[in-house]
Amino acid sequence: MKDIITLSGDIGSGKSSVTGCLANDISFDVVGTGKIQRSIAEKRGMTTLELNKVSQTDRSIDDEIDSYVVNLGKTRHRLIVDSRLAWHFIPESFKVFLSVDPCIGAERVFAASRSDENNASVASAFDNNMHRQGLEDERFRKLYGINFREYQNYDLVIDTSFSSPEAIATKIKSCFDLWLANQPYAKLWFNPQRLIPTRPVRRCIGSDYDIVFNAISESAFDAACPVDVFVHSGFVYLWDGHKRVIASKKSGIDLIPARLLSEAVDCDLAAERTATSVANGIDVSLLHDWEQALGFTFKRYPEKVDF
Repeated sequence: MKDIITLSGDIGSGKSSVTGCLANDISFDVVGTGKIQRSIAEKRGMTTLELNKVSQTDRSIDDEIDSYVVNLGKTRHRLIVDSRLAWHFIPESFKVFLSVDPCIGAERVFAASRSDENNASVASAFDNNMHRQGLEDERFRKLYGINFREYQNYDLVIDTSFSSPEAIATKIKSCFDLWLANQPYAKLWFNPQRLIPTRPVRRCIGSDYDIVFNAISESAFDAACPVDVFVHSGFVYLWDGHKRVIASKKSGIDLIPARLLSEAVDCDLAAERTATSVANGIDVSLLHDWEQALGFTFKRYPEKVDF
């Protein structure tokens, strides 16, 4: 299905905003199943969170949404489908996932102040988002045997945490054009502030950060030069490419290409070093040095780090 883009993503990743911008860029029609879910919830006198709970035992809710999306894939063309599982039901589509830092996702959800969501604060929105995410993950695994948050399911994964919807839409369009032409492109794009380092800054570049800043230009950050990352417990860890990430942050580059090594916690990254052992071996001093070098503070830290 070469002319359908399916758009999935984390809660608060900006799917609706990005979809609108993308539709303007490529003149595709838009179908958003989020509206269908809210409509079903309103008919039943529930919030979307309550609907998700009920859907764990009432399969008719999922069946109604699923059949609708499947039919779209069979009958429609030049379409953007804003749906968490549309990639699964329209497998030949260009499958896009929007990733976001959960803290930023919570800020966006709280700012939106939807009438069907009870969020008294950003902290409350964060807790509700995590609870809703857990319910979704459990239901999707039970019903379909999938983990829709696994990046390997998609043709393109983009971090929306620190970029505008317009910039994200532009990136999707450029990658979509390459996909249509069967040309290579980077399938993962992350902001430097989403990447957890696995090496001390001074081991990577020494004490003179300006050397790296002046030596690596923006032209170095293209599809032919991705950094290597792995995913562990919801965090994206930088395995190789620390110098390039530092230079990109100093150059004001919002999105850099990445190559996914693994999403498995027991993946062997090097001799006697699994993803879990690497993630658990990161301490507070390493992260603080990294923040100082790049000039920002992480929104949250891995739970294994003892502060």
